[in-house]
Amino acid sequence: MEEQLDAMDAAIEFRNESIASRQNELRRSAVRLSAAVGKSDHGLAKLPSLSNLSVTEMRSLLGRYLDRVVDLRDYQRRWQTHRAELEVS
Repeated sequence: MEEQLDAMDAAIEFRNESIASRQNELRRSAVRLSAAVGKSDHGLAKLPSLSNLSVTEMRSLLGRYLDRVVDLRDYQRRWQTHRAELEVS
């Protein structure tokens, strides 16, 4: 029983460290993106801020974002399956 608790604690700690690492990576990416948008003239700087969007526009944007997330997860799953098949053969 004690070994199971230790294993669960270790798994939780690993998960927390992984989450913290990803959060730090996202923060660094956001800082780099903000700096790049501020410096660049590629059109992103001309986009309106989210606070200026209507509720309908925000819902549309959120819907497209969620669709993209689902598509990327599906692509990742298919890629991992394909990679696993290649490793087996």
